[in-house]
Amino acid sequence: VDRPSSRSIAARLGMAKAGEAAKARTERKANIKQKKKFSNKNSIGKTRRNVGSEARYVTRTGAVKKLQVTLKDFRRLCILKGIYPREPRKKFKGGNTTYYFAKDIAFLAHEPLLEKFREQKAFLKKIRRAVGRYEKKEAKRLDARRPVYKLDHLIRERFPTFVDALRELDDAL
Repeated sequence: VDRPSSRSIAARLGMAKAGEAAKARTERKANIKQKKKFSNKNSIGKTRRNVGSEARYVTRTGAVKKLQVTLKDFRRLCILKGIYPREPRKKFKGGNTTYYFAKDIAFLAHEPLLEKFREQKAFLKKIRRAVGRYEKKEAKRLDARRPVYKLDHLIRERFPTFVDALRELDDAL
């Protein structure tokens, strides 16, 4: 039986020659390289670094988002820790914005009081749920064991010695 060669079958089916397929592949790769968004693999996750005032200061809303607390809790925490808003030389988000030192906010992020505020918030949700379901006994029981946070570590931070505490006392009077 006379069999046609494999080359003649490929030619009949309309397949391109091996050299042409390789050229087409290299063209496709070249097109993909042109479409790349990043110049190298190291730049994929990188964002633009903040410089100057933008790096040293954080807006109040940015700080609240970073700490994941409500504005009320943020203000309470700032008062307890003695952190005040600052005035940067160059206001990068506008003149009517409150700015804090980025280092102060990073310092607040590791504060144990932050965890206590979150516990208290979760506890209040449980009490509210019990009251909403008209479970008075459950609500009273929960309210009796409400979490309490202590501020003794803050006082030790602010006044390391008794003499420091007395010095501050005469200012209050």
